[in-house]
Amino acid sequence: MTLREKEKILLQKIKAGDPTAYMTLVSPFRERLFRKAVSMVKDGDDAEDIVQDALISGYKSIQNFRAEAGVYTWLYRIVVNKSKDLLAKKKRGREKPMDDSGENQFVDSRVGYEKKLELSEESRYLMDKIALLEDSYKQVLELRYFENLSYNEIAEIMECNVGTVKSRLFKAKEFLKHLIQKDEKGEGFFEK
Repeated sequence: MTLREKEKILLQKIKAGDPTAYMTLVSPFRERLFRKAVSMVKDGDDAEDIVQDALISGYKSIQNFRAEAGVYTWLYRIVVNKSKDLLAKKKRGREKPMDDSGENQFVDSRVGYEKKLELSEESRYLMDKIALLEDSYKQVLELRYFENLSYNEIAEIMECNVGTVKSRLFKAKEFLKHLIQKDEKGEGFFEK
């Protein structure tokens, strides 16, 4: 049975009133959604709140979900939108600024790839270079290589066609390669 088939069965159970089916449906995506929120808002507590809010919003609107996209894609969009909303509120000054002292920083074993990246100086270097790219290029790299999504799933999330995804991914890799090659530390990443 494919993931989509399992999702459809769980969606039918949810719409029929099964109270446990929603948690069964969304549980496999929770860690990935949390990682996405952390990557955007840079704060674990805010990220946890965003994921909770996104899952509640998803539950409230599940009756209207048509399953044209996968459940993860749908929830991912909700998390991204809620993260953007929070960042906009903070920028307008309605929220307290984040504490930079480090004592309230979030450490969570669920944040898998960030922890692995901390172990490697090369990985930190690469992430710094990715951060210099335009948002659409950062997003496509993240979705493809950190979230391991297919071109079709990325196209659904970015609301574009598969050809655009492939083109952006190619350009993102070229821009990244250029940034690395012009930096002395980047020697060895690519052959010139």
